[in-house]
Amino acid sequence: MSWVILSGQVGTGKLLIKSLGERLNSGEYLLTAMDGETFGHHRPGLEQLLFEMYGERGIATVLISDLPEYFKKITAVDPQPSTWALMEKDLERKKPFSRWKDEDNEIHKLQWELTRLALEAIKKADSENPAFLEARLLLDRALHSDQYWWASAKPWWSVEMIERGAKELSGAVLKMPGISVETKEKAKELYKSIIFTAFDWQREGLVDELAKEEDEDVRQRTDIGLPKLPREEIEKMIKNLEREMETVAKNQEFERAAQLRNRIAELRRYAG
Repeated sequence: MSWVILSGQVGTGKLLIKSLGERLNSGEYLLTAMDGETFGHHRPGLEQLLFEMYGERGIATVLISDLPEYFKKITAVDPQPSTWALMEKDLERKKPFSRWKDEDNEIHKLQWELTRLALEAIKKADSENPAFLEARLLLDRALHSDQYWWASAKPWWSVEMIERGAKELSGAVLKMPGISVETKEKAKELYKSIIFTAFDWQREGLVDELAKEEDEDVRQRTDIGLPKLPREEIEKMIKNLEREMETVAKNQEFERAAQLRNRIAELRRYAG
């Protein structure tokens, strides 16, 4: 459900209620996990869904720490390797972390090579040197997962985030005192390789190809119930997407605006 909401497939409170169906009356709980910036930042306009969710009487929200008050039976389980964005095909391919570390993704391989280089370099850096603390702080800030996520093209893609992560990691290495020239040059080379490869992917259409495949997989799972939904709810979802499209177009995110336009066209076909 987190992935369904994040992907913008459920755009109104009533659509969310409809998608949950009988689960609302089954006496079970549902865990959701999303970044706060999903609502209104990554997904302009989706904050309206958040407001409607909080206003829906049919959905009771509680903290994880509150669950023992409502569910007394406790069962120990051995969880599978997974993430909040896991899809069935990820399990089938035995790649639960493919949006962050995919062996078939050349950019991911370069990113992780640079990450390992930085982590090994800090171990060898001169910790007595006054510059060490600055380098360590730079490295700590550079070790964020967004750079890998936005290089997955599943369907999320951002050259800016890819470049930022590579720049921060390579910059941290360059600041490390007592590190060999060869190591610093290698960090520079990896930075360039990551950026050049990202632009090649865009130029050759690989990003669009991967994103389209992922979008189709998501929609295959979520659109199955749309023809049964009330027309007014689909129209409301369309209006939310139109607001989002207008916002991203003003921000000159034209590729995203085109995706939203296509999605709106699909929903209009569903609505008849």
